[in-house]
Amino acid sequence: MCVERLTIAEMERKYPNEWLFIIEPEISENTELISGIVSVHSPTRDDIYDALSGRKGGAAIHYTGKMPEGRVFLL
Repeated sequence: MCVERLTIAEMERKYPNEWLFIIEPEISENTELISGIVSVHSPTRDDIYDALSGRKGGAAIHYTGKMPEGRVFLL
């Protein structure tokens, strides 16, 4: 597991078009994700859902690719 804290921009460059499970997220006052530690990354959401099981504490999920128009993802 990577223990390096990355900004969202760094995550998007390092893991293009992937789903990220981020632990220890830093969130702005406007609830925007600023940085965190990528615990799991995958091109499929299923791997991210698997990471959720048994997880306690703060976490975030972020997709680094472009969302298709007209699609909404609920987690």
